[in-house]
Amino acid sequence: MVQMGDAIAVERCVQHLNNIPIGNDGKIQIAFSKQNFLSEVTNPYTLPDHTPSFKEYTGSKNNRFLSLTQASKNRIQPPSKILHFFNTPPGLTDEQLILAFSSNDCHPSQVRMFPLKSERSSSGLVEFPSVALAVQAIMKCNHTAIDHKGTKFPFIMKLCFSSSKTMNGAWNNENIENMKQGSAIPTTPGVEDEPMQAR
Repeated sequence: MVQMGDAIAVERCVQHLNNIPIGNDGKIQIAFSKQNFLSEVTNPYTLPDHTPSFKEYTGSKNNRFLSLTQASKNRIQPPSKILHFFNTPPGLTDEQLILAFSSNDCHPSQVRMFPLKSERSSSGLVEFPSVALAVQAIMKCNHTAIDHKGTKFPFIMKLCFSSSKTMNGAWNNENIENMKQGSAIPTTPGVEDEPMQAR
């Protein structure tokens, strides 16, 4: 079970994420729970994939909904085969980006880097052969650490589904609009509409 911040976030998850395919043969199913909230588990056990059975996300630095200001920059997008990536090192190459995905057994079909808006970080779009493989990639690779020469700490790559339908029109349709709006971030319900806790 996953507890979201409010009922609207739960409705968005069910609307956009229920019955979407994952990878080559998976599917996620989401339904409303009869439980009003999750009780904190003080001693969670370890799951087969080595993750804890209970985790609290309200204090996570990767939560993009911690404040109204942060939340206002997010735009809800349904799953698509094109992902928007950001907060990656300046000067990141296509090969370095592909390696970040392929090391998690996710294989993009196309990459488009956006022109740098600053020297602090880079961003762009990455396309996968299908929505199912893009969903798998966002689950496996969101918040992947990417090292950069000259910085003490790695960049934490952030991913979300893109509003662009094709890579050819991606720059005109998405990035220019983002620059006008002060880098509004397209986001994904259930992935970027951060859960408060899960078990």
